[in-house]
Amino acid sequence: MPAVLEQVKAVAYASVGVNLLVTDAIVGREVPTPSFVGDHADVARTKATEALTEFRGRTEPRAVKFVGKLPDPIADVVTTGRTAAWDFIGIDAPKPAKKAASAKKTSAKKADHTKA
Repeated sequence: MPAVLEQVKAVAYASVGVNLLVTDAIVGREVPTPSFVGDHADVARTKATEALTEFRGRTEPRAVKFVGKLPDPIADVVTTGRTAAWDFIGIDAPKPAKKAASAKKTSAKKADHTKA
């Protein structure tokens, strides 16, 4: 049961933190919070940043693949809008994963060895 409570607490912090990050972005500065929730607001912002960074890391490759299927003028608009939205909230683009490329090469090598 304690593990479930920790998960619920993490989700609550992340969801409140997303609201704080968006509000901060709209206002243009970190919105002050009452002193009795100050520490919780800091934790919430941190959890939200972690969650959104992970979310962008998982969705960005799919978004790039999808945009690649669009005509160039539309793809440019979609890419610009998507990037602007993430930049507005302050979530950096994920770094290209070298592990995925090396994993594909490794599995291809394994496949070649099984054919022989």
